[in-house]
Amino acid sequence: MAFKVLIFAFLAVGVLAEYQITEEQRNQFKQVIADTCKRNGAEGKVDEITTTVHTFVDCVKGLFNVETVKKEIEEAKPNGALDEVFKKYCAKSPQLKTCISTLIDGVSPCLDNSIRENIGTGKNATSQLIDFVCHKDGDRIALFIAEEGPQCFQEKSGAIRACADKAKEGITGVEAVKKLTIDEQCAKFDSLTSCIVKALEECSSPTPGNMAESLFRYMKNGSPCKKN
Repeated sequence: MAFKVLIFAFLAVGVLAEYQITEEQRNQFKQVIADTCKRNGAEGKVDEITTTVHTFVDCVKGLFNVETVKKEIEEAKPNGALDEVFKKYCAKSPQLKTCISTLIDGVSPCLDNSIRENIGTGKNATSQLIDFVCHKDGDRIALFIAEEGPQCFQEKSGAIRACADKAKEGITGVEAVKKLTIDEQCAKFDSLTSCIVKALEECSSPTPGNMAESLFRYMKNGSPCKKN
């Protein structure tokens, strides 16, 4: 479970590093890469890893233009044609999976041995997430947007951050996470996801909360936490 979170963090931060964060934050991200590689005896891989992240971002940019997608979504909303927009982009999911797989393989030299042993699990997790979002040509994400899901997440962003802060209590770094047993990791995952769903359920539409709950359940069923 912790490995999945780490992989998702690499993906998210890699994209944000190009699209949304400041130069200072971008430099901080590069420093995190350098520190991680050094900690795992791969100091000479820093430039290679940084290039891998940039290549991943370019790969994603080649599939999706953020501003174009936003425009298409806004134009489709009044016509009830969101499903057509997401059908088009979900058709690119095989290429996206390749972009992600290449990223995971590329950053693996700087990861801890215990994490590298689970590279296959990480790839499977991201593939499952894409399959969830693009179920039936993206009807889930289309419904999510039609029911003002993004607005709900923005409205409850403070509550969601509070959920994350609570989940991180007592966790001081990667080493602390590694010391957690599977049961402890699963308990934290359950606590975090329940907190987020509860916050989203306070929105005007029940769809964002219901969809988040379905996603978290889907993630859990594909992890060692399934039995819990």
